[in-house]
Amino acid sequence: MFRVLWRFRMIVAIGLLLGFLLAFLAMVRVNLTSAPHFSYRNHPTYESSTNVFVTTPGFPFLSLTLRPGKHVADSPNGPVDIDNLRNAATFFVQYATGNGVMQELRKSGPIHGKLFALQVSGSDGSSLPLIGLAADAATPSGALQLAREHLAAFESWMLRNQIANGIPPKQRVILEPVSGPLPAKLLQARKITKPILIFTALLVLTCGLAFVLENMRPRIRPVEDEAEDSNRYSETRAKRLSA
Repeated sequence: MFRVLWRFRMIVAIGLLLGFLLAFLAMVRVNLTSAPHFSYRNHPTYESSTNVFVTTPGFPFLSLTLRPGKHVADSPNGPVDIDNLRNAATFFVQYATGNGVMQELRKSGPIHGKLFALQVSGSDGSSLPLIGLAADAATPSGALQLAREHLAAFESWMLRNQIANGIPPKQRVILEPVSGPLPAKLLQARKITKPILIFTALLVLTCGLAFVLENMRPRIRPVEDEAEDSNRYSETRAKRLSA
């Protein structure tokens, strides 16, 4: 096999160079008109998460009777219905990445990344008045910044709608961050599957072409005459016997 590849080493070398070049172009974007001239075509994904508590002023969950604290401004007078907060969390999950919040978020600039929202469930599978937010971006700092801006836009959108609809402060639902926005973690590394597949395909095609050419133009090797082989064997045996 190596003898065949060495015979067509120029074709193999060209195939390898072409494979390296195409794999490089599949991973890196070349732009000679601007700096930097080289940039990756795809980027790793980092995610920053936030857990938000759907509650009311006065933190009623610290009370056995679910009554908010009296020393907190605008806290409800009576006990809080947990089912209403669960339903509110389910409702807000749909709006967390909806048009209204996105318009509020775009006021601070373009959105560089993706946003997700889901309702947090308990160990028994029941819904909790908690919303999980996630912000994905190409850099850790970008994901963390996007998570902060998303939470601020979500709170701003809610307050603006509460004021516009005339909801009294004592009847308003608020978003209270429980954890986060947390420092971003690597969610998905940079993909290199496509460059590897391109290089492997070119390598296989090059080796295949070398063997096809070998079968079309086999190397002719001289074969010694059988009589000459017999005489050479006899002479060698006679020398050994005489010795």
